[in-house]
Amino acid sequence: MDKHFLVTIGDDPGVFYGVGFISHFFDAKDRVRVTLFHIAPQPPAVWPEELSYESKKALEDSAGRLEDKGRMALAAARESFLRMGLTPRKIEEKFIFGTFPRAGHLVMEGEYGDYDAVVLGQRGFAGLSAFLDRGVGVEIMRESFDFPFWVCRFPDYSRSGVLVCVDGSHAALRAVDHVGAMLEGETRHVVTLFHVSGRPETGEADAVFARAREVLAARGVSPERIAVRSVAADHVARAVLAEAESGRYAVVAAGRTGAGRGRTPLGGMSRAFFGSVSDVLFHELTGAVLWVCR
Repeated sequence: MDKHFLVTIGDDPGVFYGVGFISHFFDAKDRVRVTLFHIAPQPPAVWPEELSYESKKALEDSAGRLEDKGRMALAAARESFLRMGLTPRKIEEKFIFGTFPRAGHLVMEGEYGDYDAVVLGQRGFAGLSAFLDRGVGVEIMRESFDFPFWVCRFPDYSRSGVLVCVDGSHAALRAVDHVGAMLEGETRHVVTLFHVSGRPETGEADAVFARAREVLAARGVSPERIAVRSVAADHVARAVLAEAESGRYAVVAAGRTGAGRGRTPLGGMSRAFFGSVSDVLFHELTGAVLWVCR
């Protein structure tokens, strides 16, 4: 079965990080299907009393320029995928004008489009980050944001492997399951299960690892491709960031909320959406791509 991704596309081909990550991470290109999604800003509204032939023409011209720019970006992203081996019939394009914060359109499309993941590049990350920190639509984020999303902020394409944060929570196990599903047909990447405890050698990690191994096995990930690491640290997110950098993982996967209730140093309404660990990773992880699952 194909893995279907909604890939956000901005205006600048130089920062198509989502396109680059998918192209470099997946070797089985025949199992990848993408929908390229560009959200253009809505042209400024004209009040009825100000509407004239000239103002209407100016509005149409502005909309036309925005659409031309967006469709050129979509075409450039399509060409990038074709060069990396995707087949034309598995690349779709979608262009819309955004009438409210663009992240809101992204949430709606991701929710109802039946995608395996929504893939954010730098522009998509910035938009969603601002959307969360302003608190706009927090109820939508709490209740309806059920799909996995990937944050591709300055990814290092030379990296490989997936670091999965596990703590025994349902959200973490859903992240494990998502990793297993995404690695179907892939043999290059090793999965490292990563557990952080506030106390050394408590033995709690063994049960967590055992359950995660079962989930991966059910997805067809062979035992020799699964590694485990357990560390003692007071700050879970900092431990994850350090491991991600030292291990040069291509991906860090985490549940949206975990078993812990640690405080996050970041403010804003994003804490209504994330747990403390995924919140910090969302804002600070670079080099590796973040996969977040509810």
